[in-house]
Amino acid sequence: MVGRKRRNSRRQNRQSLLGGHQKCWLWGRHVVMESLDAGRWLPLELVLSSELDDDVRESVTDQAAKLVIPVQTEPHSRLTQLSGARDHQGLLAKMPPFPYASVADSLAGASEPPFFLVLDAIQDPFNFGAICRVACVFGVDAVMIGSQSQVDVTSQVARSSAGAVNRLTICRVDDLADLARQLQSNGVRLAATSPHATSRLDNAPLDEPLAMIIGNEGAGVTNELAALCDLTVSIPQATNFDSLNAAVSTGIVCYEVLRQRMRQSH
Repeated sequence: MVGRKRRNSRRQNRQSLLGGHQKCWLWGRHVVMESLDAGRWLPLELVLSSELDDDVRESVTDQAAKLVIPVQTEPHSRLTQLSGARDHQGLLAKMPPFPYASVADSLAGASEPPFFLVLDAIQDPFNFGAICRVACVFGVDAVMIGSQSQVDVTSQVARSSAGAVNRLTICRVDDLADLARQLQSNGVRLAATSPHATSRLDNAPLDEPLAMIIGNEGAGVTNELAALCDLTVSIPQATNFDSLNAAVSTGIVCYEVLRQRMRQSH
């Protein structure tokens, strides 16, 4: 009985380390290959379907050999069982916890002027993934998240981001308000969007060191973070129908930041 309890404890600890049953498995050829190519969040092992095309199998096994990642082949149905999904495309990767960056590293690796996104309790993994995809496209230096009421980087987030989580600096902190003050102490202005703001996004100075706070899907930006903001802007709209979700709003904001900075560089 004691031995069984110890084995169960070790199994539970391993599951806790890797996340829930479906969270530790990443699937889909593009997303898995993106993880291998980027070399930042490397799988612990790969599982290939016995029905996988020969050219794909050769490409995956060659890359895995270079990275010293073990590979095993299983029946197609076994991959469906492991992932809980039928769209795995014959390729699974067992992932370790995501390697979040520190605030110091995020600041040190930023461009000039830096541009950060601070996510205030984004809970929908599809929104988080879409935001990461936007951030990667528009050159955001780091996406910063809190450890409370915020979805982590999971398999679903990675797939929703089309693999962009592997190309981004993502930083996680315990206290977003402390993070906000630290950014300000490093000369970074804090901004947020609000439908009630009198300053429009396209008229605001966004070509300076900036951290844009993206609020929770339902509650928006918390009062504590809103009070710390140096700038609050509204997104121009043609109607009063306010239906922009967090990811869409982020895309609009990031485009405007890039537009202003490209204009300044010419």
